[in-house]
Amino acid sequence: MTKISAIAAAALLLAGAAQAQAPKPELYGELGYSFITIDAGGPDLEPGLLRGIVGWNVHPYLAVEGLLAGGVKDDKTAGITTKISNAYGVYLKPKYDFGNGFQVFGRLGYVHNKIKYSFNGMSASDSDDDVSYGVGVGYAFSKQWYGALDYTSYYDKDGIKASGVTLGVGYRF
Repeated sequence: MTKISAIAAAALLLAGAAQAQAPKPELYGELGYSFITIDAGGPDLEPGLLRGIVGWNVHPYLAVEGLLAGGVKDDKTAGITTKISNAYGVYLKPKYDFGNGFQVFGRLGYVHNKIKYSFNGMSASDSDDDVSYGVGVGYAFSKQWYGALDYTSYYDKDGIKASGVTLGVGYRF
């Protein structure tokens, strides 16, 4: 009888300890700088983006994200100034947390991009949508704060490719 009592007491203590652990926050936000390369068949264009992401962890291995980005660095090549006016989209983010602070993830989504060109006082803009995808790594500095590095393809259509590497910092709410 004492063995059963000891096992029951241990099970209750373990159950209480497991419930005392706080769950990981489900909502997070991330802000990063994206080093973009646009390949349109001529010289590469390299504008910069400030990218914001709001995400929701729907499962330990999957999040849903919304992206909003705006151009913060123009590229001037051959007298033509290129700026990414904005980009916005939605993503599914499969991920795996190694438990030691490191995480790997992928992104698959759909994004809308708007680019503005100017030359000798004239300007034009173009916008289009495309499937977007990427891979990255993250590291948790604390329970709330983390850093991330990722590669994302924002556009790959009609002989034009726009992709980039983003260095970001995030906060879990």
